This record gives sequence, C-alpha cells and structure tokens, in this order.
Amino acid sequence: MSFYTIFKRDLKNLILSPVLVTYNTVFPFLIVLILGYLTSGNYDGTNVTSYDYYGVSIIIFCVIFVSATASNSFMEARVKSSNLRIMYSPINVSSIYLSKITSTFVFTSVCFLVLMAILKLSLNVNYGGKNTIYVIILLELFNFLSAAVGILFCCIFKSEELANKILSPFLNIFGILGGVFFQIDSFGKTVEKISYISPIKWVDQAIFKIIYDNDLSYFGPTVIILILVTLICLMFCKLTFKVEDYV
Repeated sequence: MSFYTIFKRDLKNLILSPVLVTYNTVFPFLIVLILGYLTSGNYDGTNVTSYDYYGVSIIIFCVIFVSATASNSFMEARVKSSNLRIMYSPINVSSIYLSKITSTFVFTSVCFLVLMAILKLSLNVNYGGKNTIYVIILLELFNFLSAAVGILFCCIFKSEELANKILSPFLNIFGILGGVFFQIDSFGKTVEKISYISPIKWVDQAIFKIIYDNDLSYFGPTVIILILVTLICLMFCKLTFKVEDYV
C-alpha cells in the first residue's frame, strides 16, 4: 500500500464528512456575516470595514482549529476501525501520519480558498489586491502547521478526544489574544504584550500589514518561524508515533 493510496482514502473521508465541510466553509462565512453586521458601526467603512476585519481574522481563527480536523481524520473512532489493513501492510510508518497531515491540509486549503472567494465576491472583503498571494502563503503555511500540531497531539495522547480536550482551551485563548473577536490592543500596553504569546497574533499582524500598509517586512520572518515550528512538530510526530496506538 502506497502513501498515495492512504492519502486518497483520507482525503475522501474528509470530503464525505458533511460536518467537516460545513465547519470549514458555511460556519465561518456565517460568523463573518453576523459579526460584521453587528460591529459595522465601529468601523469608518472607508479604509477598512467590519467585514474586512472579520473576513481575515475569522479565517485565521479557523486555520488554527484545523488541528481539530486533523485529529478527527487521524484517530476518530469511525476511522480507526478500518486501520488494521494499513497497520499490517508493508509501508513506511511515517507515511501513516504524513498522509493525515497532507490530506487535512489539502482539504482545508480548498475550503478556505473557496471561502475567501465567496467573502470577496459577496462582502467585498479586502485581501490585499496584488499582494493577496502573500496572504495566501501565510495562511497555507499556518494551515499546514495546525494540521501537524493536531496529529502530534494525537501521537502524544493516543486519543482524538483527549487531544482535542487539551488543545481546545489553548486555541480559544490564542484566538482571543490574537484579536479574532475584538481588537485586543485597545486594552492597553500590558495586554498587547501578552497577546504576542498567540501565534494568531503573529500571523494576523503580518497579514494586516501586507493588506493595508503594503508592508512585507513581517512576511519573511513569519514564514521562517512557521516552517521551523512545523519541522519541529513533524520531528516529534516521528518520535512519538507508534503503529499499535493507531488501531
């Protein structure tokens, strides 16, 4: 059994899950629509609208929660029941968890790109015009990192449920500190400094500088950090993954 065969099966499982498709497309669109409408009076509507703000921040928030989608694709009870054939097939062990990361990344990437297109066409969300490609690169690298984190937690804790229980509080805290639901900087310098523990804050700041200041100074360092952290996660996946825990 090849990596490609496992990858196709994993991708098919994700595509055929109505819950995951809805969670990664319809749900964020509705959140942007509702929050954008409720807070429209807080923005001048000239340089940046409420839909511009939430059209970016909610997608970033959804990207960090890709880790939950990844853990679901890896050790969800329905999926685990069919894994005996893979366990005893002559395949590189690393291919098992790498296929989960890759399939999750491909699936969510398509979902988010479709979502961005819909938000642009329906709400005219600004993604940077000619600099949109840089925004997409940052989102995709962050997406791959999130998928790797989700799989790593499954490798460590041997359970999708336990991995998500541990991850969820941290992801929500990172979302709040990253300014997903409201701009945290208005709470003062101390809170602003604390917010930098959130990876959402780094990505969010880099993206908004690209979109509104045409400033790519944060792009390179953010790309390097995301790649390095992803490689570290992949290394720990290799060290902690045991085939017998996969079944």
